[in-house]
Amino acid sequence: MLHVYSEGKPNPLQDANLCSRVFFWWLNPLFKIGHKRRLEEDDMYTVLPEDRSKHLGEELQGCWDKEVLRAKTDARKPSLTKAIIKCYWRSYLVLGIVTFIEEVIKIIQPIFLGKIIDYFEKYDPTDSAALYETYGYAFVLTACTLILAILHHLYFYHVQCAGMRLRVAMCHMIYRKALRLSNVAMGKTTTGQIVNLLSNDVNKFDQVTIFLHFLWAGPLQAIAVTGLLWMEIGISCLAGMAVLVILLPLQSCFGKLFSYFRSKTATFTDIRIRTMNEVITGIRIIKMYAWEKSFAELITSFRRKEIAKILRSSYLRGMNLASFFIASKIIVFVTFTTYVLLGNVITASRVFVAMTLYGAVRVTVTLFFPSAIERVSEAVVSIRRIQDLQLLENGDLTVIGDRGTTLSGGQKARVNLARAVYQDADIYLLDDPLSAVDAEVSRHLFELCICQTLHEKITILVTHQLQYLKAASQILIVKDGEMVQKGTYTEFLKSGVDFGSLLKKENEETEQSPVPGTPTLRNRTFSESSVWSQQSSRLSLKDGTPEGQDTENAQVTLSEESRSEGNIGLKAYKNYFTAGAHWLIIIFLILLNIIAQVAYVLQDWWLSYWANEQSALNVTVNGKENVTEKLDLNWYLGIYSGLTVATVLFGIVRALLVFYVLVNSSQTLHNRMFESILKAPVLFFDRNPIGRILNRFSKDIGHMDDLLPLTFLDFIQSFLQVIGVMGVAVAVIPWISLPLILLIIVFFVLRRYFLETSRDVKRLESTTRSPVFSHLSSSLQGLWTIRAYKAEERFQELFDAHQDLHSEAWFLFLTTSRWFAVRLDAICAIFVTVIAFGSLILAETLDAGQVGLALSYALTLMGMFQWCVRQSAEVENMMISVERVIEYTDLEKEAPWEYQKRPPPSWPHEGVIVFDNVNFTYSLDGPLVLKHLTALIKSGEKVGIVGRTGAGKSSLISALFRLSEPEGKIWIDKILTTEVGLHDLRKKMSIIPQEPVLFTGTMRKNLDPFNEHTDEELWDALKEVQLKEAVEDLPGKMDTELAEAGSNFSVGQRQLVCLARAILRKNRILIIDEATANVDLRTDELIQKKIREKFAHCTVLTIAHRLNTIIDSDKIMVLDSGRLKEYDEPYVLLQNRDSLFYKMVQQLGKAEAAALTETAKQVYFKRNYPAITHNGHVVMNVSNGQPSALTIFETAL
Repeated sequence: MLHVYSEGKPNPLQDANLCSRVFFWWLNPLFKIGHKRRLEEDDMYTVLPEDRSKHLGEELQGCWDKEVLRAKTDARKPSLTKAIIKCYWRSYLVLGIVTFIEEVIKIIQPIFLGKIIDYFEKYDPTDSAALYETYGYAFVLTACTLILAILHHLYFYHVQCAGMRLRVAMCHMIYRKALRLSNVAMGKTTTGQIVNLLSNDVNKFDQVTIFLHFLWAGPLQAIAVTGLLWMEIGISCLAGMAVLVILLPLQSCFGKLFSYFRSKTATFTDIRIRTMNEVITGIRIIKMYAWEKSFAELITSFRRKEIAKILRSSYLRGMNLASFFIASKIIVFVTFTTYVLLGNVITASRVFVAMTLYGAVRVTVTLFFPSAIERVSEAVVSIRRIQDLQLLENGDLTVIGDRGTTLSGGQKARVNLARAVYQDADIYLLDDPLSAVDAEVSRHLFELCICQTLHEKITILVTHQLQYLKAASQILIVKDGEMVQKGTYTEFLKSGVDFGSLLKKENEETEQSPVPGTPTLRNRTFSESSVWSQQSSRLSLKDGTPEGQDTENAQVTLSEESRSEGNIGLKAYKNYFTAGAHWLIIIFLILLNIIAQVAYVLQDWWLSYWANEQSALNVTVNGKENVTEKLDLNWYLGIYSGLTVATVLFGIVRALLVFYVLVNSSQTLHNRMFESILKAPVLFFDRNPIGRILNRFSKDIGHMDDLLPLTFLDFIQSFLQVIGVMGVAVAVIPWISLPLILLIIVFFVLRRYFLETSRDVKRLESTTRSPVFSHLSSSLQGLWTIRAYKAEERFQELFDAHQDLHSEAWFLFLTTSRWFAVRLDAICAIFVTVIAFGSLILAETLDAGQVGLALSYALTLMGMFQWCVRQSAEVENMMISVERVIEYTDLEKEAPWEYQKRPPPSWPHEGVIVFDNVNFTYSLDGPLVLKHLTALIKSGEKVGIVGRTGAGKSSLISALFRLSEPEGKIWIDKILTTEVGLHDLRKKMSIIPQEPVLFTGTMRKNLDPFNEHTDEELWDALKEVQLKEAVEDLPGKMDTELAEAGSNFSVGQRQLVCLARAILRKNRILIIDEATANVDLRTDELIQKKIREKFAHCTVLTIAHRLNTIIDSDKIMVLDSGRLKEYDEPYVLLQNRDSLFYKMVQQLGKAEAAALTETAKQVYFKRNYPAITHNGHVVMNVSNGQPSALTIFETAL
């Protein structure tokens, strides 16, 4: 996993010369590879040393630590913003100089444009000096265009790198903090929140650095432009600037509102992702309980609230974008209306100089400046959220659940123990690692691992397995968090502590006290089976699964995340749009866009036509040039006003409609995906890590909610602008279509060449991001283990390695985009050059208005064209998110939840279960985990299911619940389970699972998600399981919100909640899946007692490792390697010394084995020969030499 630090491809940027850096030539080899084949992770260049996650994180962490100290001395709250500024201001300041040069050139350009148009207005074919001078202006104009192209992209590349560094450093800090959170602090935050910080909030840093410099460059440029305009058109310019000034506070107001909605949206997104995380984590339980609908309603309600906020912020964004589209129109309109009303005469040079100057200032003031405000306000929200996390107190121990989907409980326990032993520590704290495994493995682990391997170490073993107490040098009895007694085993026996009765008989074997220094192991002869177990357990710890063993869990291999290749299909676009609106609305939207653009161009064309008409009048009156005749002002101004209003209206309506359709589409696809996920078989969740599924719901849906609609609208606007520019150019100088066609061909070839690589880079960026989330998610869930093993450093290094791998992809994403953009702007610069020099060559046939319109449009093409193409690529890249979501809307489905033909409501009233030649596998290509299983479980029978770890015990339950479809037949009360809907089947069986799962929400929701029971019934159920007091002590009683995954309850209490759920369901069939493996004896006894009381008439199947819990069952099922080896009454099985069950019982040691045999005998005779049992004791013939003995279990500690 740490392959990131292995020597990858060296980064060519390190040795690149100046020319190569300016034009990004150093990337050419990568594009050649991308052209030949699909790019892989090995093709990415290693991260530059200054961009490594460890280096960046530690640098920012240092600044933050200093800021915290400084804040302490100044008695104020520390500010993360100050720490960030302190860390990065120097490198960022240098980039401000580039911004300054760029903005100066933008202002110079219109002046030279004016000079060229001026030449056409005063056109004199005989004045060659003026012509050469104008050629000079044309040369400067095109040179400025080229310099702008180069500077602009160098600047953008560097600011984006700065953003990346800030994001990586922040992620490092968030992860570092997450590893150190205290228990109290963990209660104040959730996994969902931290994942959201890492998936959404930190992305704001990538964007904030881009526009930050425009906060000062914008106002400066506005002042300079006002000065130049004053010289050009006098006081009228103030009218235009006034519009700009009015637009600014309007936009900053939008920005503030946007920030407000964003923080509201973030809260809902947090809750939705947190709940999604729980759903995916607990999907097995949700399916067994048939609770999918309850969670669907929950997620849908969160999503509805989230979408409502997203729509509002989207409309704001739409208005913002539309105002950019419209601003220049309104400004020019107001300026020239004022200009002509003040009695001035319109001329082409004035119109187009003013238009171009306004254009320059408009981009900065109405796009970059508001973007800066919006991004800063977003970043401030994110910084505040991250700062809250950073200020939470650190701690040492905290308890959070664990993962390991594809391992059975026993395998997890063994891996855990192996991990502990591998640490080679001096002190070992073992928290009941033996409960989750069967008796044979338990004894094996205890003797070989705990007593032998760790014999020279201090070992503290918390256990409910009393048979091992004898080997302990000190015993501590704890009750309700307090020490009750302490002493050695012998001392306890003498003092007659109640657990002594369990093991007293074992003392019949005289045992020498162990010699110091030797392992305290009891003398014992190994049976054949236990020797085999010894070897196989060693194998399974070291080499995974030996042949024919543990097949139950050999079924699942995690598939690699798919990344689709080639173009995004038209089908994806079709599905995306039609998910958002009816196709009639989509056709209307297309027409609306075209009309808006036509109005946009017509407004400018009308001004140039007006100027031409005016200049034609100026020339020809009586041969005297100084006489100026006025045009019909009302006519020209009226049409101009009409076109302006049309442009504004269409622009706004179009923007809002696009957002409405696309956000709607995101909502629809999210719902489809979620529904599809809920109906997917359990195998899907075993094969796909949580991070991968969550990524679809956080990152991809985030893109579709937020970025894709914005990018899409931006692309449509700029695309139509580009088409408008070309149309105008061709209309003015028809022959320009020749070089234009050539440039278009070059462009398409270039774009195709670029996309071959860019698409792969983007997909690599997506797939290298998933491990970052998976690592964070699993770290948060194994936090307690990480700290116990002092593995924080190792996990931090792993996280940095994942980050660096992602940075490699991100770095390529930034640089390849710039490589393309520089080349696109070069094409535009050539286009400007062709128009500038072409119009001079054809000076005789052109008038000033036409040249002005064509040239000023060509200049706007500079930023616009490459922006349009990049947005088109961006849309395509983001459509990958849509593709990934659509991929999950059509997953393989389980059988339907309900069929038309439903079983009678009273079914099953008997609870008879028949297995008829059942084979079971988790996947079509997986191994059989149950083989030819045939068994009859009668009504009301209590059946214990035993077997080694991985024998197929849990698979039997999976087959019964149809978590995967079994072969063969399973009947419940004469109805085939495959002929009823899954919910009808699953709702009729209650399960108490091995790992108790509680969900965030109220205790009421956890017991009764469908509100089917009265309060009285709920309190009764809690009373039955002795949780009533615990719940009454909660602040809101049953309506108290539980902590994430119910972590404010102990494992035992959570198991009791599961028992309460089973009691409430009142089903005829109860399945207990090793439910008492992880609880103390008292809770175990309570659970057993309640099961015997409450489920006396029910059919009960119990999977157990503790044989004492199932020794009084009606029958015992012994499974081995997926086959049913033995199935009979416990006492009958114990009479056969060759039976597997007999051997299992003997594994427990003599005293325990004798006690269990005696209990089995009592139960057997009581059930089969009630007449010959007397007062609960079996009356036996003593002549056979067997005493009538009964050991009493006293386990209520």
